[in-house]
Amino acid sequence: MGNYRARRPGFLQGWQINAADMMFRGYTDEEMVKELWPQKTEKNQIQAAKQRLQRLRKDEKFQEYYRTLIQQWSIAHVGRALRKLSEQIDSNQPWLANKAANDVLQQSKALTSGVDDGTVVIKVEGMPELGTPDE
Repeated sequence: MGNYRARRPGFLQGWQINAADMMFRGYTDEEMVKELWPQKTEKNQIQAAKQRLQRLRKDEKFQEYYRTLIQQWSIAHVGRALRKLSEQIDSNQPWLANKAANDVLQQSKALTSGVDDGTVVIKVEGMPELGTPDE
């Protein structure tokens, strides 16, 4: 992993891109500090580097880049996952076929019904009609 730097406004620096890649691959903060800043060996230096990583996670450009990593990974694997579910639906093990069918239905609910599980609908009934007061 090279430590290159991008100094143009709005672009991540090389270490920030490396940090995002490492987070995506499941590195701990301790592992990331050792990899990104091997010269930091004292406890206070390591703690400061961990705080730097925590601040980085709050940066909008960093979050945007990290989301693209997740999105690219998801796009690359969703087809395989759907194919696997399709195979499992035809399983001769009823519990597996049922689980796969439920997973397919759950994932396709938003596409077929247009309803998002995170959506809350509030319906108010029995209220007077709104309008202008009579003069």
